[in-house]
Amino acid sequence: MIPAQDLLKQLMSIPSSSGNETKVCQFVFDLLNQQGFKTKKYAVDSKRFNVVATLKDKPNLYLQAHLDTVPPHIEFRQDQANIYGRGACDTKGSAASMITAGVKAKEQGLKNFGLIFTVGEETCLDGAENLMQTGLKVPYVVVGEPTSLEIVNQHFGLLAVRVKTKGKAAHSSRPEEGINALDLLLETVKKVKDLKTHPETLMSLVRLNGGVADNVIPESAEAVFSFRISPKDKSNYFKFFESLRSGAIKVEKIIDVKSVNTKVPRELSFIKVVRCVKYFTELSIFKNGVIIGPGDIRYAHGPDEKVSKDELAKAVEVYSQIIKNFNTKI
Repeated sequence: MIPAQDLLKQLMSIPSSSGNETKVCQFVFDLLNQQGFKTKKYAVDSKRFNVVATLKDKPNLYLQAHLDTVPPHIEFRQDQANIYGRGACDTKGSAASMITAGVKAKEQGLKNFGLIFTVGEETCLDGAENLMQTGLKVPYVVVGEPTSLEIVNQHFGLLAVRVKTKGKAAHSSRPEEGINALDLLLETVKKVKDLKTHPETLMSLVRLNGGVADNVIPESAEAVFSFRISPKDKSNYFKFFESLRSGAIKVEKIIDVKSVNTKVPRELSFIKVVRCVKYFTELSIFKNGVIIGPGDIRYAHGPDEKVSKDELAKAVEVYSQIIKNFNTKI
């Protein structure tokens, strides 16, 4: 069995910010090949690829983690209790624990599971989306993200929309000869801010741009809105934005990640805590599964990103038990 701490150090030593994951994916591909898995690359673009490893055709369970990280790269370091650095908990800690658990399960003769490692999660989810477009069957997935090894079976979705307004430039001493794009935009912003949303859904104006100089009536302007959509909210907010369209107003969907609300199967009944989070994950793409991983989301993306060594070891036990339970009726 490969020690998870040693493997995590190796994974973290390979910088892999989104768009530059090829080296770390090749490392994982080669490692799983050496361990006797049937390992396949699924191309995402000319350089990048996802890695899928199985022991039998069409397993009923996959453990999955993304291998990309946010920048900047932060070197691996450790003390007696924790491992620090970029990817420690988001999500190379999950990946290392999953690989260790997978090798352990293989040595025990368990075969009805697979491992998936994706790219692009921190930007546009293109790795997971591309993988699902290949037709790969993923009956059930455990997504690795920092959940303190509790079950997350519900999470919010994200809708981001850009609104652009088109006016007519003029000298600010003769505003009547122009059409102020900022005025048009602010009128539109008010309509959006007056929109009734679900009590749990979070709507924010996150960007506002326009104007070139104090003596010019602005010809163009834009705003970006972010909706963190509750799993309980079935509203179609983009339909509202489409109703705002006109010759002077354009709307563009930037990202649309669906919320998640899944059932927890009996194979996971040994994990007692089940909760909902407001961030989103690749489970939006895979659909049927839950999220479980070592580490605390509070430290993800930060300068002191970390995962405790005890929790990393426990993650191997948790993933091993999940594999065993899906290979044995309980």
